[in-house]
Amino acid sequence: MKEKLKLSPGEELRLEKSKSIGTMGQTDVYTYSIVNNTGEIVGSVVHTDEIKLNGLKRAQSLVQKDLSGAVIIDEHWRD
Repeated sequence: MKEKLKLSPGEELRLEKSKSIGTMGQTDVYTYSIVNNTGEIVGSVVHTDEIKLNGLKRAQSLVQKDLSGAVIIDEHWRD
């Protein structure tokens, strides 16, 4: 997941929260802050990882936003 992000040098991810949703907890949602080298929050990332119950296929999505809320990356892929 991290290789799909557009991070500037010195920026890193900090996990803010995670939760499982769905009738069997088949979807995990991770929310991250993007922090620069001085500790300021400069953006956010939401990563969703879902196991499809019919066929047990995995689908993931990634949304990266800057501090103003503009979408930088919105990707969806299957494993």
